[in-house]
Amino acid sequence: MTFGIGRRTIADAVIAFALVLLIGPLQAVAAEIINIQFQSPGPWNPSGPAYTGAGLIGGADDKWNHLTNGSGSDFLLSNSAGLQTGTSVSWTGTDLFSSGNGFSSQSESALMHSYLYASGSNTITFSNLPGKSYNLFIYTQGAYDGVGRQLVVTVNGQSQTSAKMDPSASTFISGQNYLEFSGNIDTNTPGVLLITYSAIGTSGGGVWPNPEADINGIQLSSHAPEPSTYVLMGIGGIVIALRFKKRYLSIIGIKAGK
Repeated sequence: MTFGIGRRTIADAVIAFALVLLIGPLQAVAAEIINIQFQSPGPWNPSGPAYTGAGLIGGADDKWNHLTNGSGSDFLLSNSAGLQTGTSVSWTGTDLFSSGNGFSSQSESALMHSYLYASGSNTITFSNLPGKSYNLFIYTQGAYDGVGRQLVVTVNGQSQTSAKMDPSASTFISGQNYLEFSGNIDTNTPGVLLITYSAIGTSGGGVWPNPEADINGIQLSSHAPEPSTYVLMGIGGIVIALRFKKRYLSIIGIKAGK
């Protein structure tokens, strides 16, 4: 039985589909991750170790940008592969601190060991970001004396408040020691992502009972195409290959299927 499609046409279509399937995973890998750790350098604060590896996203070999001041401007950022991105970050806060917490026996211990702390309202601003759609993870787990602290974060108009801090937590808990923002969170200013953060209420006691906003680190990831996109691209590749083959054969006077 023949359907009027030659073997060469089918071969071309298969090749086109295979190329699309290869392109799909490459696009997924190209979804860039920018990692930031607020790392206490000492000397009067305990020095916090530099973190590398995965957070809630990423891989074991991922690189992190280590910010070692309570505030800064136009810090050029690298991605998780260690390559410069052209994106920069500016931030305000009081200072950095380092303290043990429940993650001491976990691989993420270094990430959750140091943190940026602040009173009042402060900002973290990403500039020169490509595209508009991102996932954002903000980690918040301070020192043992910070029981009950709560962090309020607003990202381009979207606000979230963490549950009361439990510094003894030894795993990531959504809404408590990390907040996640996803989707189109780009502002009307192209390439700018504005984060404001502050404390709410009072802590549960300890030597520092005042309200304090603590941020250990940030992960920012651009969105990759959905798997369904790859399927549609594959189908489109086959259709294009078939139409091109038919047109080409008609031009040179060769009947398709022979």
